[in-house]
Amino acid sequence: MSVLSSVLETLPGSRLDLEAYDRAGHMSATVNATQLCACVEVYRRRLRAWDVGDWDVGGRKVVSLLFRPEEAIEFLVATLAAIAERWTVVPFYPNWNESTQKMYLETYNLRAMVVGDGFRKRAEAWTDQVDADGESERQADGSSVLDRVLHLSLTDVLAEAENIDEDTLMNAIPFCDFPADHACAWIFTSGTSGDLAKLTEITLENLDAAVENIRDIDFLYPGMTLHNPLSTSHIFAFSVILGLLAIKPRRIIFSDVQYLARLPQSRTGKVNALILVPIVLNRMRAGFYDKLVASLDPKTAPPQLRRLAKIPRPIRKQLKRLVQEAEEAVVDLERDGRIGLRRRGAILTARRLFGRLFRERLGSPEFVVVGGAKPNLQSMAFLEVMGVRCLQGWGMTETTGPLAVCSLGDRFRGAFGTCGPLFRNTNAYVEDGELVVEGPQVARGYHQPDGTFVSFNGRKSTGDYAEFDANGRLRVIGKASDRITTENGLNYNPIPIEERLQRLDLEREQR
Repeated sequence: MSVLSSVLETLPGSRLDLEAYDRAGHMSATVNATQLCACVEVYRRRLRAWDVGDWDVGGRKVVSLLFRPEEAIEFLVATLAAIAERWTVVPFYPNWNESTQKMYLETYNLRAMVVGDGFRKRAEAWTDQVDADGESERQADGSSVLDRVLHLSLTDVLAEAENIDEDTLMNAIPFCDFPADHACAWIFTSGTSGDLAKLTEITLENLDAAVENIRDIDFLYPGMTLHNPLSTSHIFAFSVILGLLAIKPRRIIFSDVQYLARLPQSRTGKVNALILVPIVLNRMRAGFYDKLVASLDPKTAPPQLRRLAKIPRPIRKQLKRLVQEAEEAVVDLERDGRIGLRRRGAILTARRLFGRLFRERLGSPEFVVVGGAKPNLQSMAFLEVMGVRCLQGWGMTETTGPLAVCSLGDRFRGAFGTCGPLFRNTNAYVEDGELVVEGPQVARGYHQPDGTFVSFNGRKSTGDYAEFDANGRLRVIGKASDRITTENGLNYNPIPIEERLQRLDLEREQR
């Protein structure tokens, strides 16, 4: 039996709740684990009855998915139902504009789509005829982008799910008889190395390996609440959600990272962990400093800034320098395990002044996991100053999500700025400065726009410069594509130089 199957079959009757929040900060949908499984069974039946026509790709039933961030539960229902029917899902990024989404549909000849309420009109505009059952059909002259569109409304599916009996529910998501190389998903890379995001094939073996890795992480535990504001189309959200099911959390919250500020603890309740990407973390820090030294009038300032506005601006500028000094102290403390009393006092003072208010804006998480690109060390230290543990992870679409995450147990032992040791069953080494990974989590390969397939054969050069420290912890230095070649033919990586310049700028600001 696959790892994923063994996890999903324990869902009915578990205490898990899934919650989705819209861009206004209001809960838009919620289901428990039993309802989720019943919805999957209902939607499996609808997919089974769906006339596939001639839109299979290479003999496979391939269906694209298009849902807004607040429709993450619908996305999960559609995904599990389609995979259970041996289909391959292709999640589309909701933040792509209409022309980009249309271009990718045409480029990869994706002719069928399951869509939520938010994008229903857009998807149906890519067809020319909608029947009475809410399905759309392609016009005979072939002018449409899509052949078929199937709508998914959680309200409708939930109503029908009430009639699913217990025996049927226990078999709603079977994976046990799937071959390991079954293509569960084709995932677009979040970045590009050319004109197009690459389309990566993720197999059942890849997902099984990802789930095994994630449930071994030391800071995840049963009954926790996790907030995921990343698009479910992102590989980290896609694989981490499945992995989190294995540890049996109490709640998983879905939202949109653009509207994270609208979801303070008063809306979501207490959360234990938050998943972020570096650019959002950098913006949080920059936004804090901008507000701290802004020209504010106590009479006209927003309600959340009125107390701050009463503090004279020159004093607020001094407070900015205090927080920056505390950041530097955190970096040294995390690396060396000790700092002087004066610098420790800077951390405690900054945390006492701003920490509680800042933490409550995020749901008071115990820690934040930052994945994707290399995060800014000062931004990670900023979170630490505010009283939130910041743990760095590394992975990519081609590795089915994270391959390494810093451990809580490595605190004050030189791990800050590293991604921790690699997960088990994963092998990696540095070749000419570039990180190369091997193992069952390495995706099968790329689908090309011309219909050909490029296999990874279990080995992938990542495009990241990296190194391992004496304790075997992964340190990502920067993208290989960032290297500079001088006129005399010398190659060098500018990232360490840029980081040193940033440090000098900070020291200058503090004078």
